[in-house]
Amino acid sequence: MGNFDYVHGEPYSIESKFIQLLSGILGMKKRFTRMVTKNKFPKKPARIPSDMAKTYNIEEIEHFGRKTWIISPKSVDPDRMILYFHGGAYFSNISGLHWAFIRQLLLHTQSQVIIPDYPLAPESTCEEVYQFAKTLYLELLTKYPSKQITIMGDSAGGGLALGLCQHLMVSHHKIPDQIILLSPWLDVTMSNPDIPLTDKYDKILSTEGLKIAGQQYAGNIHPKDFRVSPIYGELSGLCPISVFIGTHDVLLADARKLKQLLEAAGVENHYFEYPGMFHDWMLVTQMKESGQVIQQISRIMTS
Repeated sequence: MGNFDYVHGEPYSIESKFIQLLSGILGMKKRFTRMVTKNKFPKKPARIPSDMAKTYNIEEIEHFGRKTWIISPKSVDPDRMILYFHGGAYFSNISGLHWAFIRQLLLHTQSQVIIPDYPLAPESTCEEVYQFAKTLYLELLTKYPSKQITIMGDSAGGGLALGLCQHLMVSHHKIPDQIILLSPWLDVTMSNPDIPLTDKYDKILSTEGLKIAGQQYAGNIHPKDFRVSPIYGELSGLCPISVFIGTHDVLLADARKLKQLLEAAGVENHYFEYPGMFHDWMLVTQMKESGQVIQQISRIMTS
């Protein structure tokens, strides 16, 4: 496809404005920090909607004592596979919003989607997460050797998706065909000097809470190690990377920085920026902007 930038030109929706207004009224930023500090996020994955089993084949496997779901269309045997890492600041598990988004991925990409319940902080750290993710990926390569592979993730899952691909590259394993990052968390140090410019618009994530979560996730690894903060890792030689971000997301500055680094490294990249949109809005599938992202992902995967 070649490099390209997309800046969404339509005013952001009433639904988006309402969610951000309500998040501000409810004090979601402070609540996020409290939940990280007290480790109050859900640790069990939300249940798969029961009606998904009517439309899709769902295989549940165990990997390192944790569940991984392999979901496939019943009507076709897809030649494409998405390994999807959920977000949640490395603290929170798969949510109902994730399952709703995955349903749309299945519908519009006609791909097989693999969703792992990977270990969470602070009970586990980056080292355990990478051991889990790398061995799962290599097992999937063995099980599905002929499928095109996309590694995708939102928020913390986006950071894990990119870091894992860098780790696979430097350890001389086969890397996926492409990477898709949704509101990715790329630097747990939150040290980009442009972050304060966006922080005031973000009504959901707090820089303070993210720093605490990042330190817990890093464990004994330096927070600027690429496995924790992939923006510091090697990019040259990676597969095409697509990034989706909103301008009311505290992670915007590092998404823009990644775009610059990818271009400098000669990596094919597709950058999608949505003015006025909040962190991880793609998962709110009732909004028109989420539908537009799904369509863009479908075109990326089928082009």
